[in-house]
Amino acid sequence: MNSDKPDRSPRPLIHLPAAAASAEPSTIELPAPTKPLPENLPPRVKPRITAAPKIRQVYWCDFWLDAHLPEMWKTRPVVVISYKNQLHGPCTVVACSTDSQDKNPWAYKMETSIDGRESWVVCNHMYTVAPSRFSQARGKIPSVSKAEFNEILDRIKKWLPVPFDLEK
Repeated sequence: MNSDKPDRSPRPLIHLPAAAASAEPSTIELPAPTKPLPENLPPRVKPRITAAPKIRQVYWCDFWLDAHLPEMWKTRPVVVISYKNQLHGPCTVVACSTDSQDKNPWAYKMETSIDGRESWVVCNHMYTVAPSRFSQARGKIPSVSKAEFNEILDRIKKWLPVPFDLEK
């Protein structure tokens, strides 16, 4: 083996000492982090939209095709929930589905239609994505109303855990 090349053999994420099978380990050894080689970095893709996404706007988002269920995948609508976004920076969105989500307590049926289709905001599916994944719906970029956005945020907040009581 050439010692000039970095070791690319698979490594366990967590290495437990042999005694860990019978007792709780006091430490967990993790492999040293390695920086990916430049040829392994993801590409920087030019955005198809021309302005930074704004809070409450609705876009079509090209989610990754190598998703693992129940992750969202394929192209689907999203509602932008982060603010102070930049065209080339990260953007937090909540995914939508055009499949009925009537039995999902974390889904909110939108009053705003997307390209004439009924949609549900799936409030327990938040993602941080690059705006280069966005494409504009036909015509003007739709936005959800402030009242609708507040309903979406309420469901997100109910899904998230409450802060720990540090006084106990």
